Amino acid sequence: MRSTAGGEIPKKITPSPDHENCNINSCLKQAGGLRTHGGSAASCGRFSLIMLPAYFDPIRARIVPALQRFLEDKKEELSRVNPMGPDAVQRLMEFSLRGKMIRGCLVHLGWSICNTSGKASVEQQLAVTAVGAAMELFQSGLLVHDDIMDKDPVRRGRPSVFSQYAEVADREGHADAQHVGHALGICAGDVAYFMAFELLATAGILPGELANLLALCAGELSAVGVAQMQDMMWGAGRSRAGVEDILRMYTYKTGRYSFSLPLLAGAIIAKAPADMKARLETFGESVGLLFQIRDDELGLFGTEAEIGKPVGSDVKEGKKTIIFASLMAATGPAERRRLGGIFGNPRASEVDIEYVRSVASSPKVRAQIDAITVGLGKKARAAIDGLPSGADEDRAAMAGLLEFTTARRH
Repeated sequence: MRSTAGGEIPKKITPSPDHENCNINSCLKQAGGLRTHGGSAASCGRFSLIMLPAYFDPIRARIVPALQRFLEDKKEELSRVNPMGPDAVQRLMEFSLRGKMIRGCLVHLGWSICNTSGKASVEQQLAVTAVGAAMELFQSGLLVHDDIMDKDPVRRGRPSVFSQYAEVADREGHADAQHVGHALGICAGDVAYFMAFELLATAGILPGELANLLALCAGELSAVGVAQMQDMMWGAGRSRAGVEDILRMYTYKTGRYSFSLPLLAGAIIAKAPADMKARLETFGESVGLLFQIRDDELGLFGTEAEIGKPVGSDVKEGKKTIIFASLMAATGPAERRRLGGIFGNPRASEVDIEYVRSVASSPKVRAQIDAITVGLGKKARAAIDGLPSGADEDRAAMAGLLEFTTARRH
């Protein structure tokens, strides 16, 4: 087992230069990765899990130092190539640690609920943590590339990675600093993917389970890429994507890789039977879709502090969301014409965005969206109920995720 993924699990975070003397909660809070705005869970930021701190915080507290150790080793290793190696790893480290670690935590949840014996070696626990850290690197790579495609200069409250590189290129006097920023951002995202696969390969998982895990990750991430291509084409044109088409795109772009993939990764390590994996897969898809729909609502009804980018940016980019499809299905010709002139218009005003909000809040539109979310909630609940009796805290965590994703945003 590689030393960066193994060793004793520290009880405290190894402080990074930007976060001296901080524990896991304060570190993530200072980094903008764990926002506590007060009020109900429905008022918190995207993909926030603060409604389950007792379950998820200890898992984060193991993933963070494991990820830091691995990346510190990679900085030294890549310094032999050129100075840009450790610089890229440092940027990815800071970027990753500002995240909420939801996918990494779900690896543990999938493993724990399938580990029906309740027994686990130190090596197996460390492997689960390393796989969780790998999921966070996959997520970082996808977000770095996503920001380039969406032209988002800010992510997690700070300049996105490609924006950081563009600033460096501008300071150094490059003629086309923006292009250099895009190119280096693409490279950094690729590096994150490759390092994630290295973490998986060196996590200490038995060969049979490792082969299954690598194949699962490669397949799911390939599907993310194809779904993202469709999302970009829809956003670039005036096509009228239907609800079922959008849900299918959501399933493969977000739902499966954000929830089904990490849950199944944990189940593979636990050597779970096929029926348990199938139920976790169904739960993951359903909750993943609910999270994406809720994310769409936050993108329209939230605040920039909550979502980490300008409110209404999905509208201006012409993103084909469930809100968009429901609006087009539930409105009359005059409203559709006005909405058609707002979606995909980068110069849409605050008045335009407020108009979209008002129509999206109408009973007819809400009824369409609620019908989808209620159905998904029932599927997720049935998947939980179909699991064999496991640890109460694991089942409570799954129920908590479902409850959070079904909370109304407005």
